[in-house]
Amino acid sequence: MNLVFNRKLSGIAIMIFAMFIMTVMDAAVKWLVSDYSIQQINFFRSIVAMIVLLPQVYIDGGRSAFKMSNKKIHFWRVFLMLVISYSWFYALGKMGLAEIGALVMVSPLFITILTPLLLKESVSKKKWFAVLFGFFGMLVIMRPGFEVFRPISILPASVALGYALLLISNRSNRETETLTSLVYYPLFGIFIFSLFLLPFGWITPPFIDLSIMFFIGFCGGIGHFCLTVAFRYASPPTLAPLEYTGLLWAILLGYLIFRETPDTWTIIGMVLITGAGFFVIKREKGTER
Repeated sequence: MNLVFNRKLSGIAIMIFAMFIMTVMDAAVKWLVSDYSIQQINFFRSIVAMIVLLPQVYIDGGRSAFKMSNKKIHFWRVFLMLVISYSWFYALGKMGLAEIGALVMVSPLFITILTPLLLKESVSKKKWFAVLFGFFGMLVIMRPGFEVFRPISILPASVALGYALLLISNRSNRETETLTSLVYYPLFGIFIFSLFLLPFGWITPPFIDLSIMFFIGFCGGIGHFCLTVAFRYASPPTLAPLEYTGLLWAILLGYLIFRETPDTWTIIGMVLITGAGFFVIKREKGTER
């Protein structure tokens, strides 16, 4: 009993740390993206993250961990990660950390929409109501049709959709594909694509900026590794609500580093999205029981 409790508690602690370190990575990207090309930042991020994740390769069996059973799904995952990564980094340079963090938190709602289409699983009426509630929160933040509307806000919402598709592909391919292959091939795809574009946007960075680029990759690698470990220690329904701690870190780091303060409408939208997300996760937890 105590062992199960300790593993669950460890999973919770690791998950909170993972969300913190991933938000730190976002803040570091935001710090650099106005001075350097996205491909240059992504190049260092991907190569360092692949090195940091080498222990995961060993855990999954070394060379055999790279085995692919479904090459088509890996191709689409690489494409999705390219779109997500470049869109996310571009949006970070144009929007506040808390604002972009809130919009990407609609990904659980996208999962609810896509589940019956891609996994042929039913969704209750209460979940559909929560989805509408959450998307209303997204519209409150974006405010289309008003003078304050910025088209750039569509990007993080699109990233949320892409992230939802990735999570669904994780779920549908977890029996046939190794964790290493699901994580490494998208990173390798980002590395190759960024390497190809590197000559078109390369700026030789001073030591401090180069260190931050390596730090971004380190944070990304450690964050993904911690997420993997957390889900081995505790169940998804237990850990899923903790993803929203990333929003708290985004508000804190946005204020401390960039002096960003979310306006009233953004805060209202955050509450609506978070509330809807928690409801969907709670219903999912109840279903598993």
